[in-house]
Amino acid sequence: MLLSYCTKVRVNIDKHLILYCTKLIVVFNIVYTCLNQNLITHVINFVRGFESAIIVIAAILFLLISIAITLRNVKKLPKSYVVEILDLYGKKTCIDSLRQVFATYDAAESYARFYREIYGKQYKFRVVGNRNAYYNKVNTANKTK
Repeated sequence: MLLSYCTKVRVNIDKHLILYCTKLIVVFNIVYTCLNQNLITHVINFVRGFESAIIVIAAILFLLISIAITLRNVKKLPKSYVVEILDLYGKKTCIDSLRQVFATYDAAESYARFYREIYGKQYKFRVVGNRNAYYNKVNTANKTK
């Protein structure tokens, strides 16, 4: 008798559990269909109208970010370049009437090659960048004295 009662209770619990699960699934199905038909389709249709605008905005953002990165790297470049002159022993020297301060690296490198051709193995010339252009002019002026 007890065994039959337990099986009846177990069957009733199983029926109720299945009933609640099916009700829950039906509610989720109704909510999903409502959202899908009323909300999601309208949002997707709204966004489709702005496809080209989104692409243009993304392109503009890409250009602005690349310009910002380029400007940041330009600010890190030295203000001027100095041709340092080293004698046979590796000490810094200064030769009168030689231009040593340049605004661009290409000009400084070109002059350094020209000086190497003129002076041969007497001196070594190397290009060094410096952020402070005024310091380079004063520093090279002090070496000539």
